[in-house]
Amino acid sequence: MNCEKYKKLIEKYLDGIISDSELVDLKSHTESCLACKEEFERSKTLQAVIAESFSGKIIVEDAAEAVLSKLVNKKIESSTKVPFARWMAVAASILIMVSLLSGFYLGRFSNVQTGQPLTAKTPLRITSLQGVVLVKHQGAALWEKLEPESNVYVGDTFHSTAKAVFVMEFEDKSTIKLNQNSMLILEKCNGGTLFNLEQGELAADLNSPHPPFVVSTPNGRVEALGTEFTVSVE
Repeated sequence: MNCEKYKKLIEKYLDGIISDSELVDLKSHTESCLACKEEFERSKTLQAVIAESFSGKIIVEDAAEAVLSKLVNKKIESSTKVPFARWMAVAASILIMVSLLSGFYLGRFSNVQTGQPLTAKTPLRITSLQGVVLVKHQGAALWEKLEPESNVYVGDTFHSTAKAVFVMEFEDKSTIKLNQNSMLILEKCNGGTLFNLEQGELAADLNSPHPPFVVSTPNGRVEALGTEFTVSVE
């Protein structure tokens, strides 16, 4: 049986970009293929462990250690007879992935000094949230799990994980929706709004008339002329 197609689907599942039809196909395949079923179950465990590791405040340097620790515990508790060496290989892969993620975050904000006070609080509020979304305030050393009704500050960076989405609302009821696997930075919110979308997808639903509203991306700059639009960064 040629499983290359389904190995790629498992990778897409881990990346959070698998479609509903592909997920149905993958699950159907794992019913008759033990090897892919075991790999898929491990992938689901890894995804759950990472989400659990970021369930509260965490220093990014500690993320890899937290994931490894939880994976070892999962191995001990697991009823499946997966060889210990295979579990450790999986753990090592996750260690590399989380370390790279931590390095990206630390590099992106290397000019920010730990312990600086938060910047200005904005009238934006979180009105809807699904899945695990992380937020890091400018000047802070910690990523936190975003909660409904959390305060929003200028300089905040939001990272929505796989299958996560949240909505921010302005005082005039205009809304910004950030979809899964996205990173968004609030650069300005005074006399106009400036967001920096580094990856993923943002959907805006603005009331008219509205103050200047700009979304900056690695590919250019989008200024809202209408009321409804979407900006995506591959």
